Amino acid sequence: MEYIKRLSKVPSFSKNGMDGYSFDLDDKNISIDIEDVYKGHDKYCINTKSTHIYYVLEGKGTFKINGELYNVQEGDIIEIPKNTEFVFKGKMKLFLVMTPAFNKENNINGIDNDLYN
Repeated sequence: MEYIKRLSKVPSFSKNGMDGYSFDLDDKNISIDIEDVYKGHDKYCINTKSTHIYYVLEGKGTFKINGELYNVQEGDIIEIPKNTEFVFKGKMKLFLVMTPAFNKENNINGIDNDLYN
């Protein structure tokens, strides 16, 4: 077992507005990503199985969760339960823990991010 996990220099995924770097964990009950957000999450999202827990490492932005706006900054934690619609914008570096681990089959993408307007 490899106990120390290092962040890749190459994104594991990219969306229109951010790059993500996933850690390859042995425990498949959780997933951990670093998201380098330069614009935001491109579409509204609902995950039917996983809770998202974001920690703002750097920067600031705005989350829209179930229709309510929340300004976030370095040091904040954002907890988004499963079946909750959200989107965000800003220039931030986010640490994301998902439990259970991310599975794209549980993710529902909605309309385009209207926070950009």
